[in-house]
Amino acid sequence: MRMAKVLRLLTALLLTAVLCGCDGYLIGGDQQLMRPPYPAGEEKNIQEQLTKNLGTVTLKYPKNGAYRSAILQVDLTGDGKNDALVFYREKESEPINLAVLVRNEKNWQLAATKKSEGGEVDRVMFGDIDDDGVNEIIVGWTMYSTGLNIISAYSFADSSISTIEVREFSETQSVNISVAYTDMQIGDFDNDGCAEIIASYLNLSEVTATAKLIEFHHGVDNSNAMSVTDTAPLDGHVLYYADAKIAKLTDDNITGVVLDGYKDNSAMITEYIYWDTVSGDLRTPFYDETEKAVTCTSRNIYTSSRDIDSDGVMDIPVTSYLPGYDAGSDSPMYLTAWYNIDFEGDGYAFISRKRTVINTADNYSITWQSSWDNQVTCRIDERNHILYFYRYQKDRFAFSDEIFRVRVFSEPDWNKELEEAQAGGNRLDYEMLAKDNGSVYVALFTLGQDFVEPKSVVSYFSLMQ
Repeated sequence: MRMAKVLRLLTALLLTAVLCGCDGYLIGGDQQLMRPPYPAGEEKNIQEQLTKNLGTVTLKYPKNGAYRSAILQVDLTGDGKNDALVFYREKESEPINLAVLVRNEKNWQLAATKKSEGGEVDRVMFGDIDDDGVNEIIVGWTMYSTGLNIISAYSFADSSISTIEVREFSETQSVNISVAYTDMQIGDFDNDGCAEIIASYLNLSEVTATAKLIEFHHGVDNSNAMSVTDTAPLDGHVLYYADAKIAKLTDDNITGVVLDGYKDNSAMITEYIYWDTVSGDLRTPFYDETEKAVTCTSRNIYTSSRDIDSDGVMDIPVTSYLPGYDAGSDSPMYLTAWYNIDFEGDGYAFISRKRTVINTADNYSITWQSSWDNQVTCRIDERNHILYFYRYQKDRFAFSDEIFRVRVFSEPDWNKELEEAQAGGNRLDYEMLAKDNGSVYVALFTLGQDFVEPKSVVSYFSLMQ
């Protein structure tokens, strides 16, 4: 175990020493008409057993995250068989409960229940936080009293649900408090064989934001706990996160959390959070300590980071104005450059991957060619689902010489377009780009143009997944 890890856990042990001194629908009863259609299969059997043991209860659904069902089937004992985790409320004035059901040879049986302190279930995750080969339960609760989301953890063993304390030390209050978060992700971020939580918290009232590394440790008197063992600053001007995910950040296998957030100036930014195995620190490399903000990944187009070139590494979009547009334009168009990151010592370098023009309304991109620099510009007609490409000449009207357009049709409308052209004796110079969910993406070329090879545009086109 690395020295940095040991130091972090020693800090956590000190915290533990202080520690130790839609929303739902009814099942069962006469009010079943108030719920959605009764599920079939295993979930039906689980509900029937829950009703048999507890009577009429209201199932509660996680509002965010990957798991959105009130009944979750996951292996909580490490025996290779799924157990059932259920969130429910017996009375509206009472806290939400957790129940675990296990399956015997014939049916499901209620094994354990646990009262929580949460008002609503924000999200639930699973991970082996103590390296015992068994998943623990991580729940984010929305608290009625404060409106904050806080983190709780639970383990299931020997027909019992046990609480694992999750706390951080508050310097202002000089006590350990619940861990508040805006987003959280779970994974083995420091490659020690255990899952950790990386949480991010936006404090809108103080215009600050913090990344938190939360780890499990065995405390005094054989108590178990999770504590915040390291923090790093994030951009506090972000209003909310549009997207958050775990991803490979570099081509040398550094994995971390990617946050895409909306800022109060209508811009988006991307932030990275990762564990630096060399320095033993939680890092947020894009945060500028002088500016108290992230500016290097700022953009004026609402597009989240993604693996744009399918090389397995996350790419960050950064925008600039297309020729003929500036900050004073009513509906500016942007060229989006996509970058990988290479971490170099305490810094980083952007590595250009590709450039695109993105139609966010119709969810596709066209790869920009270097031969188009200062020669081509674009205009979009969102109402008619058309993206125009024009020759750009600085001293002429920017949109006077069309090269081609990309248009999205419904299949019936595209067939009608072809029929009308044929009936009128007109020749359509076009290339079929894609078909997806009843939509047809077509490149239509100006007759006689020779600036681009029509068939090459097919390779420039990509649907945004």
